Amino acid sequence: MSPLKTRQAKELFRAILALETEEDCSAFLEDLCTVNEIIEMSQRLDVAKNLLEKKTFNQIGKETGASSATISRVNKCVLYGGGGYQRILSRLAKEEEK
Repeated sequence: MSPLKTRQAKELFRAILALETEEDCSAFLEDLCTVNEIIEMSQRLDVAKNLLEKKTFNQIGKETGASSATISRVNKCVLYGGGGYQRILSRLAKEEEK
């Protein structure tokens, strides 16, 4: 069984979907994750956004402070992953257009 198909993982996904505001999200993530984990996830999302904007690894490293290993790992997900980065960044861009 995939580790993302367990009862616990599904409950986590449902919990995330139940968040209604940025305050809800902030409070939940602050309880669930360490500050460093939140910072790292935020940085990965920023790296993905820059990769999708076709910026170079050097530009991304300078702009985000991410290591080349992190940029490479995120790039692999952007190119070969499940499409999660593209999906959420597209939705965020549409919200910004409003």
